[in-house]
Amino acid sequence: MKFGIDIGHNCPPDIGATGIKQEDDLTKAVGEIVIQNLQKAGYTVVNCTPSSATSVDDSLRKRVNKANQANVDFYVSIHFNKFNGIANGTEVYAISPKAREVADKVLDEIVELGFRDRGVKTANYYVLKNTDMPAILIECCFCDSANDMTKYHAQTMADAITKGLIGNSQTNKKPQTLMIKTSTFLKPSTEQVKDLPKESCIKIEPGTYPILDAHFEEGHYLVEWPVSSKGNRREHFVFAGHSEVK
Repeated sequence: MKFGIDIGHNCPPDIGATGIKQEDDLTKAVGEIVIQNLQKAGYTVVNCTPSSATSVDDSLRKRVNKANQANVDFYVSIHFNKFNGIANGTEVYAISPKAREVADKVLDEIVELGFRDRGVKTANYYVLKNTDMPAILIECCFCDSANDMTKYHAQTMADAITKGLIGNSQTNKKPQTLMIKTSTFLKPSTEQVKDLPKESCIKIEPGTYPILDAHFEEGHYLVEWPVSSKGNRREHFVFAGHSEVK
């Protein structure tokens, strides 16, 4: 399954609300952890947040276009609310039946953290009506509410969203085995070997290697090693065509 994660705003002139904390900072912190959680659980993730835009409308179009072009299976837009300093709690927006089903699960997990349940709602938001796949927009809580900001923690919020999206599968990791079938290279990124400094790529010979975790990403496995003895790194990319994870 492929997720499209939209870290709300963070693309001037498309900027978030200012409250006790800045919405851009909150969505970025939570969104980046959600992406990491999903990847560690073995899912493919497309970050739909644009790097630049000429207007808010352009920013919204770019988010949706990236998700549609990447054919993601489910789209998640992460936001924080603002109103009058008194309003508080969590609400999730969805249009399609499938999206509402997931929205209910995400809302339940966030409410378990102590936030007020404001319900699953329907709205004509651009990212919900223009994505080709089921989509939800999460208003995690209110950035101008002292009540909410006291409860808020990026890791626990992100973990709740992740659990709502995929259940407990992110906690079911077991030690795995990496089988190298053909001599290949361990790389710190998916760029071609020739484009990286020579010392960044470590040759690895055929054999069986114990690993802690691995997930597939664009033709490669991102492998997590038990120790950092290989190039002083705990993680490397390895070409999937030369390897197998069991």
